[in-house]
Amino acid sequence: MSCRRLEVDACAKINLTLEVYGLRPDGYHALRSVVLPISLHDTLSIEESPELATDSGYPDDLILKAARLLAPGRGAFVRVAKRIPAGGGLGGGSADAAAALRGLDRFWNLGKSEAELMAIAAQVGSDVPALLCGKPCWMEGRGEKVTPLSPREMEQAGLPFVLVVAHPGVASSTAEVYRNCDCRLDFPSEKEYNIHPINDLEAAAIRLHPEIGVLKAAMGEGAMMSGSGSCVFKKVRDEAEAARLAGELRARGYWAEIAHTIVR
Repeated sequence: MSCRRLEVDACAKINLTLEVYGLRPDGYHALRSVVLPISLHDTLSIEESPELATDSGYPDDLILKAARLLAPGRGAFVRVAKRIPAGGGLGGGSADAAAALRGLDRFWNLGKSEAELMAIAAQVGSDVPALLCGKPCWMEGRGEKVTPLSPREMEQAGLPFVLVVAHPGVASSTAEVYRNCDCRLDFPSEKEYNIHPINDLEAAAIRLHPEIGVLKAAMGEGAMMSGSGSCVFKKVRDEAEAARLAGELRARGYWAEIAHTIVR
């Protein structure tokens, strides 16, 4: 029997590293990225309904795509309380899709295995498997290959930590940023333990949206863009520093939130 109502959190992510390589035969860029889930989240409320629908207003949103792949023909109504900014490189739509997969699997009592859910997630979108994983992980290929960080890699990444994430007031188009980025010429070799924060898409995004560069400068040394932008994040020492930085950014008119990395 189905649950009558179920709530599930959809956690955002940051890319601590993002290396972009050449195009694969399927038209996607080959990627290698350290993806960290963070406490900033949307909330999905799943309710009984004879038809499948969401309150997003988009007939082709990723929640619906995930649900149709999970269980074709099943009905539910999914409400989304949005907190993750759209077009910010924090994986909001992908996080919602990943949460929908887990939530609807429970709501419909499907009992899918982790491998089955991961296979569906890879069909939904490039960031969805990493967000379904819900742990600090390597994301490789076009995003379909996900490997949790080892204890040594977790230590090297400085996990867990407090961060401030801010939005510059412009949305970034993932497709446009990728079209304008300078890809690495060689395809990725076997990954090493060394984790050095870098984002190969940042320069292209700043060329397209100088506001990202202005925000990055305002946040100071160590700030970097997440994903294809436009949000910028900075690792800070403690809650007090986070509160100070977030307050300064809000005083300048920016959306800014304090968040924490999720380590399970």
